[in-house]
This record gives sequence, C-alpha cells and structure tokens, in this order.
Amino acid sequence: MYSGVPFVASFLTVPIAAILSDWLRAPGRLSTTVVRKIFCVFGFVASGCLLMLTGYFGCDRLAAVTTLFATMICICLGMATVGVNQLDLAPLHAGRIMALAYSFGNLGAIGAPLAMGVLTSEESTVATWQKVFRLVAAIYGIGAVVFLLFGSGERQSWADVVPSSSPAKNDDTTHDAQ
Repeated sequence: MYSGVPFVASFLTVPIAAILSDWLRAPGRLSTTVVRKIFCVFGFVASGCLLMLTGYFGCDRLAAVTTLFATMICICLGMATVGVNQLDLAPLHAGRIMALAYSFGNLGAIGAPLAMGVLTSEESTVATWQKVFRLVAAIYGIGAVVFLLFGSGERQSWADVVPSSSPAKNDDTTHDAQ
C-alpha cells in the first residue's frame, strides 16, 4: 500500500531541484561545476546515509516509508546533475554521452537484484537487509567521490567537433544523362 509513496517525492522534488539549480547558476552566483558538485555529492551522500538508516527500522513500515521518501528527495537532487550534465559538457554530443552513461548505469540495475539475491538467499533478516542497504550506500558514496574529484559542468574543448556519420559529399556538379 505504501510502496508508491516515495515516488511522490520524485514528482515533487525534480522540478524544484531544477529551478533551484538554475537559480544558483545565474550570473554572479555559483559556477555550473560548483552547483553540479553540490547537488550530486549532497544528494548521493545523504541518500546513502538515509538508506543505511532504513535498515535499522525493522518492521516499522511508517518509519521505513518516511525515510525512503526522504531518500528519494536526496536521490532526485543528485539526479538533477546526472540528468543534465551531458548538456553542460557537450550539447552537440549529449545524446551519445547519455546513451553511454545510461548503458553503464543499467549494468548496475541489472546487477542489483542479483547482488540482493546473493546477500539475502540464505536468510532474509534485518541484518542481511542492512548489508544490502550498506552496499547501495557505498555505491552512492563512491559515485559522489568520483564526481567530486573528476566531475565538471563546463563545456569541454571537444564539444563543438561535428561527428562524421556519413561519407563526405562530392561538391562537383553532376549532369543528368539526356
């Protein structure tokens, strides 16, 4: 009954995060890189911490759903970076970058149920679910650190290179056979 409640947070948070992000990036405020790093690092670290906290509620559904609601808010803050950063880096290549990033991201989505099955196959106790939540928190933490160290929100030097997807056309004029 309560399983859809955390997704209401996504519905509410995504537009607010986008507006706040754009407001912070306005001239005279913060650079795009700083805004992207703040949203990503805070969103991912806070969501990881909240997920670990969720593992300690046992069978208290209200506490778990409330914490997952807050977790989804934090995830959406992080996704305010993930969803648009390729447009910051290279608008001309954003589709290719997004396809590559989401392809690798989906590997995690494929592996998550497998890892969860391995961790909970012997017994499904609070302790085993705490391991699952700690694993997810660690993955979020690693992502936050990597983006903090290497992430950027600035247009890249290679961003304006036009990809050649078709052979060059011959500029010579051709004559129809009559």
